[in-house]
Amino acid sequence: MTAFYRHLVPAHGVEPLVVTGRDAAGDLQLVVPLVRRRAEDGSRSIEYAFLGVTDYACPIVAEGLWLDERTAQAFHHALGSHAGLKIGPVHHQHVQQWRSLLGSEPLALGFGAHAVRYGFPYGEWRRANLGSHRAAALDRKARRLDDTGALRLELLECDAVRSAMMAGRDFRSGRFPDDPLQTAHGLEFYIDVATSGARSGLAQTWHLVSGESTVALVFGLIDKSSFRYILLCCNYVAHARYSPGRLALDRVMAAWAASGGETFDFTIGDEPFKADFGCTRTPMHEFRL
Repeated sequence: MTAFYRHLVPAHGVEPLVVTGRDAAGDLQLVVPLVRRRAEDGSRSIEYAFLGVTDYACPIVAEGLWLDERTAQAFHHALGSHAGLKIGPVHHQHVQQWRSLLGSEPLALGFGAHAVRYGFPYGEWRRANLGSHRAAALDRKARRLDDTGALRLELLECDAVRSAMMAGRDFRSGRFPDDPLQTAHGLEFYIDVATSGARSGLAQTWHLVSGESTVALVFGLIDKSSFRYILLCCNYVAHARYSPGRLALDRVMAAWAASGGETFDFTIGDEPFKADFGCTRTPMHEFRL
């Protein structure tokens, strides 16, 4: 959250607004990260801290805290007067929390979130999940890359993150409209999150390499037993024929399973390749007041 307010908020010309809730002892129980946007007519609207980089808009709630009517009233009072409130995108599992805080019903968005829960033994589950033909095709491409230069998957330490993200920015250049990684503030945001996450264990940046050549980078956040995939950067110039993105995701999924992970979350967007990995689609929502 600190990286978001440090790098993105000034670049987008919005104001930070963080609502916190504490119990009678003063202990922090609730955090809702927001921004305030000022229109030309002087009116001010409020929205969740999204700015093109947030996949799941959710309040941060202490375990055991019940979001009752008194909490909702205090939340609305803290927001003050505003011309409108927008909260999204909201994963289906967070809808009830926002209902309790906002006292309204959500709108359905035109895209979903996609995740897959592992089965074990992982190797057997992988073949069944991908299908024998798709699993064999990925294995063949991995062997060919290994023949051209030893294929290895590396978990990057914090001091290697900056150069990797800068290379990833170049790999993605011209591929995605409105790609935040192509902006100076977006690049610094991801570097900040990935570097601090490497130190704390709350994020991982994976580097798939053939010989001395980068095949792909995968960056994601760690949420208990779930890996939430955020960024994929592929070296298509050198390795397009090997399906570098699918190959990298397949390798990272296996590494996450080997470390005790149970779920691989491909997050938002209905790209067809997610179905190939056996994902289940979950609806996404938005609240407006």
